[in-house]
Amino acid sequence: MAETAIRPQPTQQRSTLERWVDKVWRFFTSVRNAIYEIAFLTLLVLIGTLRGSSVPQMLADSVPVLEPLVDRWYAWDVFRSSVFAITLAIIAIAIIICTLNRVPQIWATFAHPKITTTRGFINSADTSASYSLALNGDETLAKLHEVLTKRRYRTLTEQVGTATHVYADKNRFSGFGTFPFHIGLILLLVGGIVASSLGFRENEFVIAEGSRENVGHGTGLSVELIRVRDTWSAQGSPIDYTSVITVYENGEPVKTGDLRVNAPMSYGPATFYQSSFGTTGEFTVRDAAGNIVFSGPTELGLFTSRGNPDAPAGFITIPNEGLRLSVIAPDSNTINQPELDTLKLAPGEMWVGLPGDAEGVVLLQGQPAQVGDYSVTFDREGRYTILQVGYNPGIPIFIIAAFFLLGGLMVTFYFPHRRIRAILQPTEAGTELSLAPLAKRDYSGKREFYDILSKMNDATLSIPEVRAPGNKGDYEYLYNQPLPGGESK
Repeated sequence: MAETAIRPQPTQQRSTLERWVDKVWRFFTSVRNAIYEIAFLTLLVLIGTLRGSSVPQMLADSVPVLEPLVDRWYAWDVFRSSVFAITLAIIAIAIIICTLNRVPQIWATFAHPKITTTRGFINSADTSASYSLALNGDETLAKLHEVLTKRRYRTLTEQVGTATHVYADKNRFSGFGTFPFHIGLILLLVGGIVASSLGFRENEFVIAEGSRENVGHGTGLSVELIRVRDTWSAQGSPIDYTSVITVYENGEPVKTGDLRVNAPMSYGPATFYQSSFGTTGEFTVRDAAGNIVFSGPTELGLFTSRGNPDAPAGFITIPNEGLRLSVIAPDSNTINQPELDTLKLAPGEMWVGLPGDAEGVVLLQGQPAQVGDYSVTFDREGRYTILQVGYNPGIPIFIIAAFFLLGGLMVTFYFPHRRIRAILQPTEAGTELSLAPLAKRDYSGKREFYDILSKMNDATLSIPEVRAPGNKGDYEYLYNQPLPGGESK
């Protein structure tokens, strides 16, 4: 008899797109890759944080060959770099894909739980109980259903031979708490991407009293310094200083308030911090034809005189003329190295000079003087403030993220998914009921199970044999009495 060869059926070839989708899916669901991504993000955060410290310079001082690397370290704004944003984006995508990967399992647990169990599971459970009841199966099931329903449990049954299997659970929706939590994580990362890409921080935002300066960076914001209030000690050191400012958006005033150290003011994603303050000199500059080419304040103290570090200095910038005049104010500390104070300026005087002009001109307040081709008048003294401006457009996203994170955690921890499995087996004397909770290492879950047993005792007028290997103390602590039905087995 001739043998008939069976040709194997060719397997269906998967498309290139399907194979690539599988590779991408495996990459983003890989636990190993997740560890690498988090470790790399941690490294970036560490590098970015240490950038603002003296640690890089200490490394360069200890190992001079590292000087070029340290210079690049200080120059690299990690948190605004594309590497940081891409890393956050990859982790966000991984969380999305991992969440989607869990949807079928969570939905199956919610909508189609497995009802049947085994005696092996109940006997080996961390905590379990057995009743020997003089009731038939229907009566026992009715009483169990009544007790569990009062505790807000859903009960499902399935007949397997002569035994009835029971699956009971409550708070089954809590499994979906993982989704708002993961949404919160994703929004947290999205907020980080937005903040690193669009946010900024200005450490020296200088505004003279009575003037308005643009914040810039496409924000449409500007700040006007209305006045500066300061309080000094008897020793001449500042006790407190306050800047009264008005914030404008697209030219319209939107907020007015006081700024103090450690008391910032916020408007939208922008936060303004009081940093320091100083004095200004207000000048009027006219050209040879008598036209005013500059009129306004000049901040003094942002620089100091080259020969006298106690003499506040600044510049009068005339943009249209392409010229910058140097200004030096009177010595602010005449006791310290008085020999350096070669100008000997009195209060109400200012020194003004052209670039490269060592002689310059001493101006008396209100009296114009000729400086090169320009007539310069020192009008009066004023104040300026130095602010720090932090702009973080990711703040609204962070707030929403916090809401989802907190909501997801509250659902998960305050409404945990409680589950109990039971088997009802007919006997000659009635029915044997064996039940156990899915509460391994869940103290509150065991306590609720013991409470259900107490209600079942009242309903059946019977005491079960409770098995709590290694957890006998839990029951005795909760109820201040020995385990019912004898010693723990």
